[in-house]
Amino acid sequence: MGVLPVFRSRQIWSHSLPNVIEVLGIEDRELALVTLNLVLPGGGLLDERPGTASLLAGLFTQGTTDRTPAELEEAIGLLGANVSVSASAESFTISVDTLARNLEATVDLVEEMLLDPRWDSVEFERLRSATEASIIAAEGDAGTVASNAWRRVVYGSEHPFGRPSAGTRESIAAMTLDDLKDWYASNMTPAGARLQVVGDVDGERIAKALAGLSKRWTGDPVAMPEYELASPPEGQTVFFVDIPGAKQSVIDVGKRVVPATDPDWVRLNYANQRLGGGSSARLFQLLRIEKGYTYGAGSYVGDNTMGASPWLAYTSVRANVTLESMELMREQINDYASTFVDDDTSVTKNQVIKRNARAYETPASKLRLLDRIALQGLPHDIVERETAVLQTMSTEDFREVITEHMDESEMIWVVVGDGATQRERIKDFGYGEPVELDRQGNPLM
Repeated sequence: MGVLPVFRSRQIWSHSLPNVIEVLGIEDRELALVTLNLVLPGGGLLDERPGTASLLAGLFTQGTTDRTPAELEEAIGLLGANVSVSASAESFTISVDTLARNLEATVDLVEEMLLDPRWDSVEFERLRSATEASIIAAEGDAGTVASNAWRRVVYGSEHPFGRPSAGTRESIAAMTLDDLKDWYASNMTPAGARLQVVGDVDGERIAKALAGLSKRWTGDPVAMPEYELASPPEGQTVFFVDIPGAKQSVIDVGKRVVPATDPDWVRLNYANQRLGGGSSARLFQLLRIEKGYTYGAGSYVGDNTMGASPWLAYTSVRANVTLESMELMREQINDYASTFVDDDTSVTKNQVIKRNARAYETPASKLRLLDRIALQGLPHDIVERETAVLQTMSTEDFREVITEHMDESEMIWVVVGDGATQRERIKDFGYGEPVELDRQGNPLM
């Protein structure tokens, strides 16, 4: 067996802009392209009305004070650039791809979008209506219904992690343009912002390109609100959402674990690999390859940094094998620690090391690594350090992590499917009467 290729970090440069934005970059001269992400902390955590940050992100690309939406789109296109804006539960992000020769002109357009938004009431109403329609449409997608319901049950309806970042029917219906303006005025500050840059550019040129933005854009840090996590429901509870006539059942099971800042988070990621980390993992092999119940199954650890991350196992199976699939998933989770053997340790190490050797080749993956380093204050060689942790883990170490964080007795089950055929069968799972929810995740009385 040959020597495994080990990931080696590219040289990372850093720079602080006058308005306290911290910049991390990786220089890559292979192509004359530059990719950058400007990330503001907070996102949905700062929403007084759920979905405000997300709707504001949509409005950001709809023109500026001096340009209509069509004119802004044309200006970006003529530069061979792409600018997108998004919001998650923990961040608000402006993403840019541009030709290296047009970096300065593209940054000027981003500055215009950021500091001189158009606040077009017609575009706002169009986006608000489209968002409301998409939320309603998503209630017909069993996977989305299950995911939203699981988060709502596990984190609580009042916590940003427990509600869709796009908002709810009620919040979007009540949204006004003034809500977006208020969010912008209160939270759109460079203090605490992070900028990641990858491509044919160095720190000196980036600093010059951003000089205008650094001078114009100022502000104080935003105080992050404190959200108390509600106690989750008692483990080994099944929640059920009825979609009449559904031919498939979606099954989500899991629990809150640790934030991505916890030292155990990466160890848990490694420990999850053999259970649900890909097509060679146990859940996929059992439910798809051996049983033929599904097209896919897996599990993952989320990466929340401002609160507990989720560990979640998931699948979508034929309706007539819903109960059987639940029983097989429970068995796999319950037996995982005791059946994790030396061969699993070896395979995990091989898979992760091989994956890491090529996992940071694209600009997007490099940006994600840079943002993780900036957000958590990690050393630039964090991947090598975490690989070293993996290499020292014994089979007993894996078992300890699994036992600590994947206790099925603490897990919450959500099943979305046809009530007429599945409701009674799920009772045979042994966890009592399923707790029925509507498609928004609200308990049915």
